[in-house]
Order: sequence, then C-alpha cells, then structure tokens
Amino acid sequence: MSNEDILLIPSGKLRCVVSGKLRKDTPEENVRQRIARSLLDNYAYDKADMEIEFTINQGSKKPRVDVAIFPPNTEHKQENIKIIVECKREEIKPTDKDNGVEQLKSYISACLNAKYGMWVGSELQVWEKITDKNQYKLETATDIPRFGLEAPQPLTFAELVPAQDELIDVFKRCHNYIYGNQGFQKEQAFQELLKIIFCKVYDEDTAIDTMRFFIGNQERRSEIGQRQLKQTIEKIFEEVKTRYPYIFDKEESIRLENRVLAYLVGEMQRFSFLLTEADVKGTAYEQLVGSNLRGDRGEFFTPRNVCEMASKMALLTYPRKQWLKLKIIDPTCGTGGFLVATMNVLREVIREQQIKKWRKNENKAEEETIRILKETANANLLGIDFNPILVRAAQMNLVMHGDGSTNIFHANSLLPPGEWSSTPPNDVANYVKPNSFDVIVTNPPFGSNIAVDDSHILAQFEIARLSTTGNQASGLPPEQLFIERCLYLLKPSGRLAIVLPDSILSNPGLANLRRWILKKARIIASVDLPAVTFEPYTGTQTSVLLLQKKTEAEMQLEDKSGQPLDYEIFMTMPEAVGHDRRGNVHYLRTPQGELIEYEEEYSVSRRTADGEQVVEHRRQRKRLVHDDLPEVVKYFEQWLQENNRMEWLND
Repeated sequence: MSNEDILLIPSGKLRCVVSGKLRKDTPEENVRQRIARSLLDNYAYDKADMEIEFTINQGSKKPRVDVAIFPPNTEHKQENIKIIVECKREEIKPTDKDNGVEQLKSYISACLNAKYGMWVGSELQVWEKITDKNQYKLETATDIPRFGLEAPQPLTFAELVPAQDELIDVFKRCHNYIYGNQGFQKEQAFQELLKIIFCKVYDEDTAIDTMRFFIGNQERRSEIGQRQLKQTIEKIFEEVKTRYPYIFDKEESIRLENRVLAYLVGEMQRFSFLLTEADVKGTAYEQLVGSNLRGDRGEFFTPRNVCEMASKMALLTYPRKQWLKLKIIDPTCGTGGFLVATMNVLREVIREQQIKKWRKNENKAEEETIRILKETANANLLGIDFNPILVRAAQMNLVMHGDGSTNIFHANSLLPPGEWSSTPPNDVANYVKPNSFDVIVTNPPFGSNIAVDDSHILAQFEIARLSTTGNQASGLPPEQLFIERCLYLLKPSGRLAIVLPDSILSNPGLANLRRWILKKARIIASVDLPAVTFEPYTGTQTSVLLLQKKTEAEMQLEDKSGQPLDYEIFMTMPEAVGHDRRGNVHYLRTPQGELIEYEEEYSVSRRTADGEQVVEHRRQRKRLVHDDLPEVVKYFEQWLQENNRMEWLND
C-alpha cells in the first residue's frame, strides 16, 4: 500500500464512515458505525442524505438521533427526516426504561414525515408509521426500505448484498432472540439457528428469481403472514434434508414459533451468505459457534489465523502444481476451521489459474473457480470429530465456504480403525485408510484432565508402551495419542501440521515421546505461539509443529547408522497473534498510540438474476491488525526456497 492510502487515527478515536470526522471509540459508537456502513453498502443510501447525531426538537428537549436519513436533494431539517436509526450497546434490551425502543418511538412521533425507525441493541426492531384519516400509529415491521423504495420489496438473488462485519451482530442477535423468546437452552437455540442458516443458503443456491426466504412488513405484522412464512421455510427445510441427508434426519423439523422465525428471516434476508467473503462469514460463524459449543473435553477452537498459518505452511512444502491433488484430513476437525482455511488457500490458487486461463475474464474465471473448488473439496478434504454437534457445525461451515461437507464424519479417531462405521452416510471406514493422506492439519484436544484411560484404545499405540518397563500406560493425554494416529494416517513423506502444548516439546518427563517422534518423523518447522493465542479460554502455551513422516527406508538407514540424518529446522517465535488476553482485536499502533488505517480494494462475486456470475470491485477502509502469523508464512516460504530445501523435502 502507498503512503497516500494510510490514515493515522489518534488513540481512543475512530473515523466516521458518513462524515469522515473523528469520534470517540466507544461500544455505542462502534455499533453506530457498523449500522451506518450497512446503510451505505446494503441499503444504498448516500452519505449526503445522512446525518450522524442530528438534533431534533421534542418539546422542551433537544435530543440527538443517532442516524437521520433524508430524501435526496432535500434540506436537512427535522420535518424532512424519512428514517431514524437508534443504536445501543448489544446488552441494551428494547424494554430498557431510558434507552429502549420507546425512545425511538418518541423520536418518530416528533418528526412529522418520518416513515420508519430502526432500533438496534440486543435485538433489531423496525417500526413503521401507518397513517389513516390523519391519525397515525406505529406498527412493527421487518426492515426499512432500500434507497429508492417506499417499502421493503421481495428480493431477487441479484439484489442480495454480501455481508460485512455486521454479520457477527446479525448471528448474535438471532441466537439471542431464540434464546430469549423461544425458551431454548443455548445449544438448542444454536441448532435451530443452524437449520435456518441452511435454509437461507439453500434458497440462495436454488433461487431462479424471487427469494423465498423473505418476509415483508405487512406479513410480519399479520398472524396469517407469519404462518405462511413458517410453511415456506418448512418446505425449504424439507428440500434441505433431501439434499443433506448426512446432516439432517428425516424426522427433524423447524421448532421455532412463528414470530421468532419471522424475526430471524427479517434479520438475514437482505444478505447473500454464499457471496459474502470467506473471512467475513468465517469470523462470524466462529464467534457464533465458539460462544455456544465450547465443551469440557479440551474443545478450545483454533483461531482462524493459526489455522491459516498452519495450512499454508503445510501446503507450501509441496510444489504448487500438486496442491489441488493432495488428500487432506483433520481427524479432530471441530467446527472445520483448518479445512475452511485450506479451502481458502486452494480457492486463491484456483482463481489465479482461471484468471490466466480465461485471459482476465473475471466473471467466467469466478464461475469456474466455484465449480472446481467444490469438486476439489468433495474429492480431497475430510474431517472427523467425536462430538456430533461439532460435526454438524463443521458441515455447515463447509457448505457456506464452497462444500466438502459430505466428507465430515462422526467418529472417535482414536478407536481402532476396524471399529469405525462403514455404514453410509457416516461411512468413515470407507474413506479414511492408513498411509493414505498427504497432509494433516489439526489441533487435537489436550490436557491431563481428559486423559484416555481405555486399555482397549491404548493397546493400539506404541507410545503407550514407552516407559522404561515397557508396560502399557494406564492413561495418556489425548494429544500424545493423536500424534501417533496422525502419523498412522499419513503417507510416507506426508506432512503433519499440529498444534501441541509446549510441555510435549520441553517437559523432561516426556523425553521418550520426543525420541519416538524424532524416530518416526522429521521436524520441518516449529512455531512457538504467543501466550495469548487461546485466551481468554485457556492460557496453555502452545506451538505449531510441522512434521514430515519418514519412509521405511529413511528409518532403516538411521537404524543402521545409529544416528538420525542431519537436517535444518525452521524455528520462530512470533510476538503478536491479533488479539489480547480478553480476546479483543489487537490493532497495530504507531509509537504515539495512533491506529493505522488503510484503504483496500476487494472483489465481490455475485450472480445476476439471469444466472450470470459477475465480479464487482469495491474499496473499504481497514485497520492494521497486530498479527505476526502472516509474516511467519512469508519467512517460511523464503526459507523453503533457499538451499534447495524444497527439492530435499520432495525427493
């Protein structure tokens, strides 16, 4: 980026997307800025027609509305306000005495020609002013109209917009609405929300013209309209179950009340989940899953940047032309973070190839990228997890990112493979064979408090008999067993990128385990992750170890010589991982404490109403995140290119 693209933001400030002025960096202001950006990007309103903190007269009071929207080419006066938006912190409820939805209603009443109001806090509520015989009343509505319309209209696929950062808030509000209004526990609420997201994605994928996943303002207010929506969504869900029989049972149904379902559809209907950038929906989905499904079996989900670093480093050890043919598995896949990260890398490789092939015809290249990525993922990416809820969460994650969801299996990876299911659709035994994978990327559950003590399982593993007496251990932490299981699944010379607690690398009592690893594998790289990597969930110090499984010939040669072959190892200790101990994003700052913003161009792929895939270029301002992991990948790639190391790895 050039110096002209960079802006420095003083500490404690942020730049308003509407006015360009600096404002205090507060939780309320962040909500307002996300909503304002959505009004610009998703509703197509012009900055010139918007005012932030616009003062109105309300009797003797002069309150300031968060966002006022005016008709084009109209003087910005109170009587000309068309839409009012009030933004609150996410914990503020609509019933709050001072900041709830009644405050918004009073503002609408004070503005003669205001037609709509939007209140955003723990929920998103929209109110429409209905006038009849010079009398008006405020009625609930689904949404405010987009620019140029007097009321929300049924959407075609071409009119859907890719989501940005607001998708995190949308998922959070939807889940909280189910939790607060349906009476479900968090996990139940998550499962129901997952069904609705599936319906949304399926409707996008199959839409020909008007979206079925839509509810208008009048239908939202009508019991009949809500009932009709329920019937429509139930029909879509029946089709979803037909397409994804390996995810949903035939007996499953939508268990949400009509009014709850209407809220969810209203929140999600204007976005295209399929066309939303992978990073955006990945982050939103991870936060949704992470806040609901963290279990007690060491299930601390891997930060996305760690997944990306490990996946890229493993792939970089192979010639680029081989990447689309590599068989890749995560035997403890959780929500699919490593598999999605791998898909994102492959997507860029495919896109580069297709741009070159179609001579910069971006639309055709994007269409082919989507097709080839789906074929590649379905053929080469696999995942296993012991938790059936995480299996479904991973399947949804892969569906949203281009597919490969058919290859996510429910199984205990540590069981003897002969005991794995061979019955479709969970026929893991037919797809996962020993010595058959080129790459494994994984973060196994770890901790002595979840030690595996089943003697039947332990009997399979060499490392269970590494004690000086040669007797089988009575119990071992799962991460130790997963090292051996991963090497068992890898082809000779295959690569394993695995997140491990540092105790494995440094604990004197685990010297025998380290010797066993060095006997079976060559260490390519070791990345000592920052202490905050898995905060705020666990403070366990971890590393990413990149191994290459030795061939029988290599092990025999070392046995004969009595010493291991000499080789080089890439080692590094990044200092920053993009977030702090509380999990908040850690932005890069100047020595004076100023935030660094830059302008970035990005591509948005969308499908027109006639089915054509088109690519649009947009620009957005972003903050530099203090994250050293992308630099680790760059230095590792340079290291591989030096001294013929790539040839040495691929002999």
